[in-house]
Amino acid sequence: MIIERDIDLRELNTLLVERLKVKRRPVAISYCAEGPPPGYESANVVACALVREAESGRRVYVDAQHHDCWVGQYHLGFLAKPAPLITQGEYLTMAQGFFTEEAARRNKQQSSTIPAGAIKALAAAPLDDVPDGVQVDLMVCICDAQRAMQIAGAASVREGSFPIGELGPSACASIFATPWRTRNSVFAIGDGGGRMHNKVAPGEMFIAIPREHFRYVVELIENFRIDPHRMRELIMPSHAPVEDEGLRAKG
Repeated sequence: MIIERDIDLRELNTLLVERLKVKRRPVAISYCAEGPPPGYESANVVACALVREAESGRRVYVDAQHHDCWVGQYHLGFLAKPAPLITQGEYLTMAQGFFTEEAARRNKQQSSTIPAGAIKALAAAPLDDVPDGVQVDLMVCICDAQRAMQIAGAASVREGSFPIGELGPSACASIFATPWRTRNSVFAIGDGGGRMHNKVAPGEMFIAIPREHFRYVVELIENFRIDPHRMRELIMPSHAPVEDEGLRAKG
């Protein structure tokens, strides 16, 4: 039986920044069923930009009254009766010439959404500056592909669960709704708007890690060891010792 570890968020932040050398500040996300936590201020921004706001040191939230994007409202479940403009992706063809109507409709159909009314607010804070008593459900970080491979893949090397990779959905759907629905780690390229609002560099991507996988990130870092020479001996015939090569031939 696997025993759940109580993860200290500041310790997790230190491991990510000092051991894995993550350059951008990790962010703690809370799905708020009863409204925003005390000490968080409203932010009239697109939902995905909460990441950038929290990176800068703010504790912020969006909800049905405080936001600046109907797409984010839809994917977070804040709209009781979303219009076809959003649900059918009509906005994509109206504002972008490269989208066909069929592709726009299928884009929205295949994108994750949080059920309407499931949460009342989405809150974000720096991972190392979450107020006491606030439940953290998700960690989001923007990083390069190598670190995304390690962090988003932590569960895969500890329990065998492959992370989900997304390219196509809106960033808010990928980094907030997909982890909510799957309880799995996600790595995502994000869409043009999400990358722009978060100032994502060409070589960077989003990763989103659910609380259930925090301990795997810690365990990955604590147990990180690679022996390239031994790995080559084990899997590459050209590097295998003579005795090992004979055993493989018999197998």
